[in-house]
Amino acid sequence: MPILKECFLLLLVLVTGIAPAQQYMADGRLHLPPRPAAVAGVAKPVQSLDGSWEINLNANATSVADNSATRDWQTIQVPGEALMQGFKIKHDTAFVYRRRIKMDTDTSGKRHIIRFNGVFNHARVYCNGHFVREHFGGFTAWDADITKYLKPGQDNWLHVSVTDRADDISYASGYAAHPIGGITRKVQYIVLPGNPVQYLYASAGLSGNDAAGLLSLKMQLPQAKNITATYTLTDATGNKRVTKPFKKMAGTVWSDSIRIEKIKTWTAETPYLYTLTVTVFQNGKPYETIVQPLGFRSVEINKDNEMLVNGRSVKLRGACRHDMHPLLGRSTNRVQDSLDVLLAKEANMNFIRTSHYPPSEDFLEFCDRYGIYVQEETAICFVLDWRSEPYLKYYKTMDDPVFTGRYLGQLSEMIDRDRNHAAVIMWSIGNESWYGTNFQKEYDFVKAVEPTRPVSWSFPTTALNQGKRCFDILVSHYPRYNGYPNTNGQTSDLGRYEKNMKADYPIIGDEWAHVSCYNTSLTTYDPNAKDAWGKSLDSIWQYRFDVKGYLGGAIWGMIDETFMMKDTMVGYGPWGIVDVWRRKKAEFWNTKKAYSPIRLDVNNYTVKANTLSIPVHNRFDHTSLKTVTATVTGGGRTVRVSLPDLPPHRNGVVSVPVHAADSSVLIRLVAKDGTLIDEERIFLKSAPAGGFQKRAAVWTIDKKTEQILLRSSFAQAVINGRTGAIETIGAGAGMLVAGNPTPVINRPKDAGVLKNTEAIFSGGYKISTFKFEQKARDEFVVYSQGQVDSFPVTVTTTLYADGRVRLDYTIANIPAYTWDIGIGIPVAASLNEIRWRRKGYWTTYPEGHLAATEGRASKTGEGGIRQYGVRPQFATAQGLQDFELTRGTDALHLVRMQATEMYRAKKEHIYQYTISGKTGAVEVRSNGTQAAKMTVGADGSQQLLVSDKWDYWTLSWGNYQGTRNKGKKMEGHAILQLKTE
Repeated sequence: MPILKECFLLLLVLVTGIAPAQQYMADGRLHLPPRPAAVAGVAKPVQSLDGSWEINLNANATSVADNSATRDWQTIQVPGEALMQGFKIKHDTAFVYRRRIKMDTDTSGKRHIIRFNGVFNHARVYCNGHFVREHFGGFTAWDADITKYLKPGQDNWLHVSVTDRADDISYASGYAAHPIGGITRKVQYIVLPGNPVQYLYASAGLSGNDAAGLLSLKMQLPQAKNITATYTLTDATGNKRVTKPFKKMAGTVWSDSIRIEKIKTWTAETPYLYTLTVTVFQNGKPYETIVQPLGFRSVEINKDNEMLVNGRSVKLRGACRHDMHPLLGRSTNRVQDSLDVLLAKEANMNFIRTSHYPPSEDFLEFCDRYGIYVQEETAICFVLDWRSEPYLKYYKTMDDPVFTGRYLGQLSEMIDRDRNHAAVIMWSIGNESWYGTNFQKEYDFVKAVEPTRPVSWSFPTTALNQGKRCFDILVSHYPRYNGYPNTNGQTSDLGRYEKNMKADYPIIGDEWAHVSCYNTSLTTYDPNAKDAWGKSLDSIWQYRFDVKGYLGGAIWGMIDETFMMKDTMVGYGPWGIVDVWRRKKAEFWNTKKAYSPIRLDVNNYTVKANTLSIPVHNRFDHTSLKTVTATVTGGGRTVRVSLPDLPPHRNGVVSVPVHAADSSVLIRLVAKDGTLIDEERIFLKSAPAGGFQKRAAVWTIDKKTEQILLRSSFAQAVINGRTGAIETIGAGAGMLVAGNPTPVINRPKDAGVLKNTEAIFSGGYKISTFKFEQKARDEFVVYSQGQVDSFPVTVTTTLYADGRVRLDYTIANIPAYTWDIGIGIPVAASLNEIRWRRKGYWTTYPEGHLAATEGRASKTGEGGIRQYGVRPQFATAQGLQDFELTRGTDALHLVRMQATEMYRAKKEHIYQYTISGKTGAVEVRSNGTQAAKMTVGADGSQQLLVSDKWDYWTLSWGNYQGTRNKGKKMEGHAILQLKTE
């Protein structure tokens, strides 16, 4: 056996280039010693250095030792990007930070380190003018040991030279669309004992399928005399489960392992954490204590390519997350990290992909605490793909041995810091890159040093095409929203990568359902694109949930990617379900609904003997439905009901009491901690049919030379006798319709593009022929035909004396792809509020959602004028400005909208839609097959559009966009009621 082991280690060295002495770290990187909870003789071993530093953009060779008070030094906030704070840094040009620190006299004889948790992307550290070390890579933590350069009891100066290098393998400044250089994560001053723990690796797994835990510890300590060490495992109630000494191994490695009976396991649904306390003694006295949370769980891929956590198949429903501070850019802090995890949980996510770099340690701490599975990605991105200048000449590093050290070095730093986190269930060795030897070396490295988690990587087909494999999980980006049955009756997809799904690979869509952001023409015109996106996420997940071997996926993305510079906005776009201020966008509710772990089939219920029975799918992974609280509200009463003991991933039936008089009931599903999981409103009676009740009235008609005037006790109308155009229609004394109704054919210039396309909006209606007919005393009809742009159209306008208007239209030669086909009604600019009732994609929406089934919205809302760089105090749907629409330009003055998102957003499947103001109201009624929206021009003019067909062709990225028009001709109608209010 010893001979076999030596042969294996030699083979490992030859294959991966990893020497036995460098088993866990690569490229000369150093282990990150765990932060101590206590150090003998030190009152506070960990201190924050965040806050005000100084920066010098005119750096030269002497700047790293400059302690003078010159105007070259300006105050800057750490952590945070430099450019975001107004400092015009440049690629490949160094700038220098400095800060004064003081060494307490009671820390002599100790090791003094500065821990940088993220400096983008190349740093050189100096202490009192002495060079300490350099570091490549902007998203991993590393230490600068300044012990031998400190002056006890005196002021000491720390200088950090930072360069945003264009050759950085992360390409992070490239896809942020600006240099993100700076000290972007927290900085800590840590005092360690002279012989500190170098690393502490804890594996907290499970023993088979029973309730026993397996705790294995490995720790490295420098050689020293009379050293002992113990560890204690304490449960969440403070009870000690284990207290044991470490065993000293050969050299400097200490270890121990133990089986622990009746352990409580960690999952995203039950994130139970124990506390591990390690104490190191010298001569019987404690000199260092380390405290870490631990969750006991196992992760494996079974023969069916399912991911098992604690022996049960899990389905990952998540999003891709970037560090995004609204004012400091590609930076983060503890408050934001915790908030992002809580928002993810509220949105029914159980999974985060840390695109495209390791997150902060704080973020992983909160994922452990609250229960989020994490795919942790190393900072390598777009190798041989998607790059632009000045990064383009460095985009082919996948086979370059010059970069091998950076690939493996940053990867080893990520694993070294984060391997003890229960939340991390897979490693990712890079994003959207083409295969090369450096990726193969990464994979081999991970499998050698930390094989307990599977490895993902994209683009996997570039490896498969070469007969190579550097991943355990096949990654798919942007699969189609729907699926197709394959030969074995399961559901697969014909998307970009899913066609490569094979029996020997599990698959994850770790970028899917891209949030609308690039298509500014569409989203400016119709903010409802944000809600329409939700259908895609729901469809993607429903098609794939039951597919064995399909692990799940992650929305792109979670947080908007917009950077507010001092004078402009840059970034890829508002692609999040929350904005940079963490305000919930329309997409947030769609995510919560689509990802709900309890799916009630509201379209297939039955009612019998005052009992409502609804099919249910338990989409939890480890939770029975009996643990969920359900309440039913109807007819002014609320009762609590028990749910069945339905195991995870099973189908069943939920039965709740109802009364015969109930028109609808609201079912709310609430977790043990009181948070809302989901809710559904079941409509027990059908919605009322569209149409208006006829009122007795007659027209008085006055035909003048150029006008026809219609008057009744309810309405009046003016028609141009020479052109056949409607000039105005009103109710009482108020003018409500301000011009001729016009057929509308709004369309994209190029349907289905991944980025933006021009919007082509309909022009005016050119009437070629017309005629008038009084069909009855209360009914006057205008027939006309002509053209809208190049489209032949006809319009029949029927004016009723009681204020009703019916508009019938036809449009010929329509193109295959359109955004809207309908009839546009010019309405008075004085109308400023809409009310609606409609059938929603979801049965419920939160109050204030732009797609609520019932609601109201005013043109100016809550006065939603944003101040650039200041957190808005109103909901996103109430905004009247959108800086993101002008990102990349200096046109911040052009971001003013003419009305709020909620007012302008299309309301789909309407039953009733009303636009009103002081002069009266225009009400539309329908049967749920039409949509209505308001468009407000720069001059204040308004159009009410009633659509018979509507699509969202530039949602793209695998999302549902609509259906092609089947024929060349379209006909439709709108039914209006004009009234005083």
